[in-house]
Amino acid sequence: MLATLSNQGVRLDKLMLFHLLLVTAWLLTLSPLIHLTAGATPLVLSSLVIPLTCISTLVGLKLGHRFDKRPSSLLFASWMLVWAVHLV
Repeated sequence: MLATLSNQGVRLDKLMLFHLLLVTAWLLTLSPLIHLTAGATPLVLSSLVIPLTCISTLVGLKLGHRFDKRPSSLLFASWMLVWAVHLV
């Protein structure tokens, strides 16, 4: 079951959701810098989301990731950066 707790007491479903949103924000921020053909860029970015999310989640588990003010602020700042990059 995915709603189990890690060794640090963090629910794994929340941890995976956090890392999915964080990786997606970083990929969307970097998307204007990727110069491929018009149809290839979304395909490459969408194919990178799952492997990078898995890697990020495993690193977060290894480092003892917790949800406090700093990770929440990082996630919020990442999505504000996505808005800023794509609105300009």
